[in-house]
Amino acid sequence: MRNYKKTIIGFLLILGMFIASLLYPLYGDEDYNEEFYIYDKQGELIAKAPTPPTQDHLLGTDRNGQDMIYLHLYGAKFTLSAAFFITLFRVLAGVSTGIIIALWLPKVKTYFKDFFLAFRYVPALVIAIFMMSPFIERFTGIPVWNIASYQIGVLTLIAYPAIVLMTIDYIEEMQRKSFVVSSFLLGASRFHVLTKHLWPFLKSIGLLIFVQQLLSTLVILMHLGIFKAYLGGQTKGGIFTADDGVPPPETLSNEWGGLIGQNFKVMIQYPWIVLSTMLFFFILIAITNMMKKELEGHLAYENIDFIGKIKKKTGEKIPLKEKKTISPSFQFINKEQKEAGF
Repeated sequence: MRNYKKTIIGFLLILGMFIASLLYPLYGDEDYNEEFYIYDKQGELIAKAPTPPTQDHLLGTDRNGQDMIYLHLYGAKFTLSAAFFITLFRVLAGVSTGIIIALWLPKVKTYFKDFFLAFRYVPALVIAIFMMSPFIERFTGIPVWNIASYQIGVLTLIAYPAIVLMTIDYIEEMQRKSFVVSSFLLGASRFHVLTKHLWPFLKSIGLLIFVQQLLSTLVILMHLGIFKAYLGGQTKGGIFTADDGVPPPETLSNEWGGLIGQNFKVMIQYPWIVLSTMLFFFILIAITNMMKKELEGHLAYENIDFIGKIKKKTGEKIPLKEKKTISPSFQFINKEQKEAGF
């Protein structure tokens, strides 16, 4: 565990952020410390929402006068929960299917690749928006958990083929290793090879895939918010302070991607509203990327061929662990004299 300090620290930071959001009702205001009108000591109106960062509101307020820090603390649990479950379903479904196809149904690989060919050329964001369009254009009245479950299913599906093919390629490469070939030649079953030879490697590589997919999920959630694909749908009323009299749609769960999307049009006019959400997103993405880099560095030494293929697509360098020099277990007597011909 000492070799994974950054991963452990990153996990604890994300867990602490989730617990702080989960316990928000115990310490936070129900109206998110709303302050629509601001008065001076003499009772004179000096400002109204949205207000830039001040001593009372460190990240400012939104167009409804709600404190941005409180909004992000409340919405963090929805953002983190969605990202975690989407990633978990992606990895479980993708790795399980990949194992079955690689070991028991190898001929299915070609048909599987051809069937999901569109997922390789059409951006995942476009597919997600197309499949979510019935729920993101207007207020539908459908319960938030029903919409969120459907959206989680869509976001799981768009990455499912890539994880399946990645798992198949890894298992096929491991099957060419001498210890796996020897096990098959000695009569071992596929299940025995899976549990005794492949599983220890799959656990390690599965953890790396999980962190990679978590990072990918956070990025796509941020992008979906810009296209108003709010997680859980949108509210019926919307943002209160609309200049044209028609309240623009507002995220129902206050998840971070939705906070960016609902305020994206006023980013130039009120930059702190969007930048504060981007700050929280970037902190979370930086923590996840730190964990990913460390896992890649440790696993690259053990799985150099497979990790190298993953990194080759992005053009990144593989951070290998330094090899420890091993002292020889024996030495030749009078080695120098023998080399000199004596």
